[in-house]
Amino acid sequence: MQIVAGIDVGGTFTDVLLYDARTGALRLAKVFSTPGRQADGLLTGLQQFGVPFSDLDAIVHGTTVATNAVLERKGSRTALVTTRGFRDVLELRRRDRPTTYGLTGAYRPLIPRSLSFEVDERIDARGRVIEPLCRVSVEIVAAALRESGVESVAVCLLNSYVNADHERSLAGELRRLLPGVEVTASSEVCPEPGEFERATTTVANAFVRAPMSRYLGAVQERLQDRGFARDVQVMQSNGGLIPARRAGELAVRTLLSGPAAGTVAAAAFGEAAGLPNVISCDMGGTSFDVALIPGGRPAVTTESAIDYGIPIKVPMIDITTIGAGGGSIASVDRAGILQVGPESAGSDPGPACYGRGGTRPTVTDANIVLGRISADQRLGTQDGLALDRDAADEAIRSHVAEPLGLDVDTAALAIIRFANEKMANAIRMVSVDKGHDPREFALVGFGGAGPMHIAELARAVGATTVLVPPHPGALSAYGCLIADVKYDYVTAVGSNVEECTTGGIECVLADQAELGRKTLLADGFTDQDIAVEHIAEMSFSKQVYSIHVPLGSELDTWTADRLSEEFHRQYLAIYNGRNPSGTIRLIGLRTVVTGERQPVNQVMATSTEHAPSHERTVVFADGAHTVPVLRRESLLPGQCLNGPLIVDQSDTTIVLPPATSATVHDNGSLIVKVAS
Repeated sequence: MQIVAGIDVGGTFTDVLLYDARTGALRLAKVFSTPGRQADGLLTGLQQFGVPFSDLDAIVHGTTVATNAVLERKGSRTALVTTRGFRDVLELRRRDRPTTYGLTGAYRPLIPRSLSFEVDERIDARGRVIEPLCRVSVEIVAAALRESGVESVAVCLLNSYVNADHERSLAGELRRLLPGVEVTASSEVCPEPGEFERATTTVANAFVRAPMSRYLGAVQERLQDRGFARDVQVMQSNGGLIPARRAGELAVRTLLSGPAAGTVAAAAFGEAAGLPNVISCDMGGTSFDVALIPGGRPAVTTESAIDYGIPIKVPMIDITTIGAGGGSIASVDRAGILQVGPESAGSDPGPACYGRGGTRPTVTDANIVLGRISADQRLGTQDGLALDRDAADEAIRSHVAEPLGLDVDTAALAIIRFANEKMANAIRMVSVDKGHDPREFALVGFGGAGPMHIAELARAVGATTVLVPPHPGALSAYGCLIADVKYDYVTAVGSNVEECTTGGIECVLADQAELGRKTLLADGFTDQDIAVEHIAEMSFSKQVYSIHVPLGSELDTWTADRLSEEFHRQYLAIYNGRNPSGTIRLIGLRTVVTGERQPVNQVMATSTEHAPSHERTVVFADGAHTVPVLRRESLLPGQCLNGPLIVDQSDTTIVLPPATSATVHDNGSLIVKVAS
């Protein structure tokens, strides 16, 4: 692996990092995203390097295609086929509300009830056949699906996670009777208990499968036309990669593709700096993504809601996302109260200061008015982008300052403070709300806007250490470069632990590991590159929620007593309590099989040329300061900096407010200390 490209497509910018293993050099391209035509921005960024596509050994891509299809309800025309009597599974859901005390709420299932169909069959919770699958009902449903003109079908039969025979037969018949229609079976994407969650996960995969396959197919084809001869690798929500040819079939596993890549990179830079406990804070143009990374490993969940009423039950990094980015629009509502986000200006027209037709003020406009971004600074490598401070000033004046009776600087500070408080609350959600003290974690600030806000966010939540990695504006693209290929497997068990045998557990784990091994060998890995990790999902009897108990890589020593002992240890670590007399359930067994890729250089290139220093006026909460402005590439390892200070680079601006100091790490990261 000599030359590798990592690509992250965001709502405003597309970031491309090119790594050359021969020289250790990292090169950056940052161009406008092209909504609806993500491949255009991707190709524009790659072409800026002037490297023949035939010379590229790998292209790794983080994408929001699947996420946008779900959120905007712009997926395939999809139908659901389920057991007779259960066609309302999506509408019934869990009877929760979007807000706990709200009196109204809108819920839009991905599939309308008119496209939910039933077949005659029944398997009980122990996997016993109560009613055989009726072939006549299958043919009737197939005819109805053909007449309705669906492009994709989700098959989710009751209790198929225990016995998938009926579901496999049904899916096979539908594929035979409906050529050209994509069929997704729940036993293929989510063989786990939880009728509603299994159904929504299967439906989501069917809903986004065709758009994702079309997009990745178009990307692969356009790259091949330019000489690239390998499979594109796609970032999954679990922080691992998967070849594009498989990503289309398992599209639901890419719903958090982009944010997951940034979290992987944040963990790597935190560990390199001796900071294993970090919170990744990714502030881009559209959203703010935050994740807890205790002990150097991103927290992983097996269930997360991508939208209200749409829980997704696949392994994914536990990321909280809110609408607070550089492009978040500031406005004054009918009650005369300032609001920031969640609506974003995106890349077209973008913030007012971009000069692309936007007239409404954004967080980026507030930063340029306050002097935190220079009007003559070039953001990214996009041709023709010049910042217009006057346009930003006018947008804030007319939409915020005058309605609130404030001067422009005060209004801009209010926008920043409002956005910061929203992001600080998101940090508390992933830390305080889950029993972690943010003061014991370092914040990793990245994304195009993150380094401007991260020190103030640390002060807001009580954290005293901040890490700003090299190329923070393209850290998600860097995460694509360093991520390993990863496959997750799960088998439902659903038994009391004392009923489980060592041989039975060993058989399940061995089958999962071997399946992952064969898949990775087919992907070109060797046995030396493959790592295996087993996990047991367990709970006390009659508990709704379960916990994950790490089992390491061992297969043959998991007796009932040892499983119980490990469960009690993990339960105590999470909840600080024990229930020694409670019956323990083994919900399922999981295996993560990883193909380890070659490491990528973390060191940021520095310049031996003297960068001319200058100063500019920057407004902070305590007033205006004349502060020095440095170039990031001129900083040397071990160098100490004191705020207030501005550090400019092509992909972002780093703001060190008063009462902060920073040290340059050996790899170029800035380790910032924030006075409380």
